[in-house]
Amino acid sequence: MATLEINYNNLRENAKQLLKSGKQIIAVVKNNAYNMDLVDSIKAFYSVGIDYFATTNIKEAILIRETLGQEVNIFLLNATTEFNVVKKYNIEINIPSLKYLQGNYNNLNDIKLHLEFAGSMRRAGARNTKEVLEIIDFCKENKLKLKAFWSHFAFADEFDGNYEKEKEVLFDTYTKAKQVYNFEVVHFQNSASYFRDDVFEEVTHIRPGILLYGAYPYNIKNNDYKIKYFVPYHSFKVIAEIVNIVNLKQGECIGYSNSFVAGNDINVAVVGIGYGDGILRSRLTGKTCLVNDKEYKILSTMMSHIVIEIDENVAIGDEVIIYSEKLPMYNYTKYCGANSEQMAVLNKNSLEVKKVGI
Repeated sequence: MATLEINYNNLRENAKQLLKSGKQIIAVVKNNAYNMDLVDSIKAFYSVGIDYFATTNIKEAILIRETLGQEVNIFLLNATTEFNVVKKYNIEINIPSLKYLQGNYNNLNDIKLHLEFAGSMRRAGARNTKEVLEIIDFCKENKLKLKAFWSHFAFADEFDGNYEKEKEVLFDTYTKAKQVYNFEVVHFQNSASYFRDDVFEEVTHIRPGILLYGAYPYNIKNNDYKIKYFVPYHSFKVIAEIVNIVNLKQGECIGYSNSFVAGNDINVAVVGIGYGDGILRSRLTGKTCLVNDKEYKILSTMMSHIVIEIDENVAIGDEVIIYSEKLPMYNYTKYCGANSEQMAVLNKNSLEVKKVGI
């Protein structure tokens, strides 16, 4: 049976490095802590000094409160109308628009609010400076507890000039906002923005996601970055086993639809893992794995198996590494998409989950 090994010691090491920023941390733990298991992840982060957490799911927000108690701050990124629940569990919530405030202000007393500037993401939040100032005025007039100003950079991991443009707009808007209101918390740097620019003087907190889980937010080989001290500790390993060795004659195929045809007589190994275990096809097909600390090419991908090239040093029962410190997920982002996408699909119903450092 293939194994997913989650290393919470590595999560702690990533968090400790981020705490060197000199700013406080709001740890993004949405989607079950990027599929690394929410409860154990927040315990790991909290144990090294992080006491502010953000998620998009109110059930996760409640679980954070029930796990860590009243000593932590919890911010619900998505808008909600479950005001009684929010008050009961002391959850901070987002202001998605002026219209939301106007329609719900009678229910918002004693709830701490974060004013979102939509920026280039445009998922929610004030669309321009005028709406930001109107929201501030409305909160003042109705004595609402406006705690924070925040935003999210849509282009922080792109190097096409758009990031510089969205920074300029955001800073201009925030400068005007802070002239009329003193925010207790200011957070608009995600992992990529922080890694690229170091901390902004204007923020009180950085809000990392993928850096906490041990991945660079973009390709640092081709693009510059300022956080030279950060070395990612990969949060998980995926390990499978060779279940069979097959001798293929020249012209014989293996796998679905002639997915690999032998150009000459060759021995290949069948490994007990596939896309049904939550490993993206784009991570597997044509890429490599590790056997006995040596890289071997993956020749064919199936739902529950892969086929790999081998030599005389490989035997049935040998371990096959798909992800590890030596084969980190961020090496495959240009093939697979986001690091978080590779993490999100890992199938804990078919993989045996082993936890280290809890």
